[in-house]
Amino acid sequence: MRQFILYARKAVTSPDFSLDDLPGSGGRMDLVARCICNALWISHDLRRDSCIHVVACGSPNPPVVISLYGDRLRNVSPDERNIAAWIKKALASKRRNPGINIRKLSFQQLVEELVSEGNFFYILHEQGRDIARVKLKDDSVFVLGDHIGLPGEEEKFVARFEHEKISLGTTSYLASQCITVLHYELDKKSSICIAGE
Repeated sequence: MRQFILYARKAVTSPDFSLDDLPGSGGRMDLVARCICNALWISHDLRRDSCIHVVACGSPNPPVVISLYGDRLRNVSPDERNIAAWIKKALASKRRNPGINIRKLSFQQLVEELVSEGNFFYILHEQGRDIARVKLKDDSVFVLGDHIGLPGEEEKFVARFEHEKISLGTTSYLASQCITVLHYELDKKSSICIAGE
């Protein structure tokens, strides 16, 4: 299972946001929705081997972990508004989707949970090791921040466990683009393994 953690500093933690104003009233829910889309969708299908955990730290009741699983999602379309609408319903505990899980959990509690399952962590960091030189492990957790970045204390917390800091190069990409690049690198590795078998 490929897992992503997005630390979303401003993403709201109640359903009281407007689908017509995802950046403002949603606390950059547009960014969250794009990351979810890039983590879970490919052309005409879902990535069944992937999930994304969004740690929403905005008002009024942070933190909340919103987890979406590609192998369980039903009736969700890969566009910002539809993804945000499903998050809104899940936060309101209405019309729950089997692929969306909402929990009152902190970033550190989520990391500890994933550590207990034996996961390896990659922290996306501009000063990290160039991804071209890293032999990525398939079943890993990739940790990234939103447009503001991952808080230092949270980065240090993840660094207490088995991890590696990786960089996608000297260009600063959007968080959603980082997820796409990571999938590309993992897909490329998988196709090489299959061809070699």
